[in-house]
Amino acid sequence: MEPIPFEAEPETRALRRLQSAMADADAALARRMAMHPTDLAAMAHLGFAPDPVGPGELAHRLDISPAAATELVDRLTAAGHVERHRDLADRRRIRLEPSEAAMRDVLGRISGLMAALDDAARAAPPEERAAIARFLDRATAAYASWADRDRD
Repeated sequence: MEPIPFEAEPETRALRRLQSAMADADAALARRMAMHPTDLAAMAHLGFAPDPVGPGELAHRLDISPAAATELVDRLTAAGHVERHRDLADRRRIRLEPSEAAMRDVLGRISGLMAALDDAARAAPPEERAAIARFLDRATAAYASWADRDRD
């Protein structure tokens, strides 16, 4: 592995290696589910978004055109991966949600990975686990803040 061309903390380097391994795992999951990586990325956005996501927001998150997002949602809906629901607060708005079948499929495929990650967490003493959780929360916030700078 080539060194990062700038000075970085060991934890930052470890996080970048983790990010690369996670990208490889995402690609493997997409292959195993016979999905395009963009479709799987859409599913991740829908599954982990703190607020309901509509087609427009999904297009923005994936940096694709609204027409491409509509095609993607149509494809995921036809495959049974996504369900469209009217927003209860604004009936004009559509919110997208992963189907229960899709969630079961994904969870079934990644259960071994999740168990291995849980084992890795349990191997650390409680005080280290708390520090790891704090670091990951701060790293997540740093990524989110960096990404939000580009949002309109």
